[in-house]
Amino acid sequence: MAEIDALVGGPEPEGVTAGELAEWLGLTANRVSTLARQGVIPRNADKRFPLRAAVKAYCEHARAGATGRRADSELAAEKLRLAKEQADKIAFANARARSELIAAAEVEREWAGVLRDVRAAFLALPSRAAGKLGHLTPHDLAALDAEVRDVLMELAEHE
Repeated sequence: MAEIDALVGGPEPEGVTAGELAEWLGLTANRVSTLARQGVIPRNADKRFPLRAAVKAYCEHARAGATGRRADSELAAEKLRLAKEQADKIAFANARARSELIAAAEVEREWAGVLRDVRAAFLALPSRAAGKLGHLTPHDLAALDAEVRDVLMELAEHE
């Protein structure tokens, strides 16, 4: 702790060696030298490192790297999302090619035909009943017809 107090409150030391700076930063001396060659950490003409400036430069470098990693992870997430969308698109096209999917208009057209046939069958019910049940009066057939039409109207209202 005395070292830190001396550095913060005292005059700037002339410089520290790569090994000493490595201890401060939790790196190896080789990594410190590499960072100096890359221009990340300043170095004096005597090959020593100004401690405060070197620590500050390394911290800025580490922060920039962390920001880059964050951006890289966001980019990776976007690429993953895009890949999933492309896979879904291909799977959809393949399913359609195998006739596993039908166009909505085709389904609607088919169901409209089925429902028209069901409606016609229900509307024909009173006349079919009259042919099979001869004892029904015209009043009975009219009541049956009215009931069938009421049921069809109720079904139409529940769309």
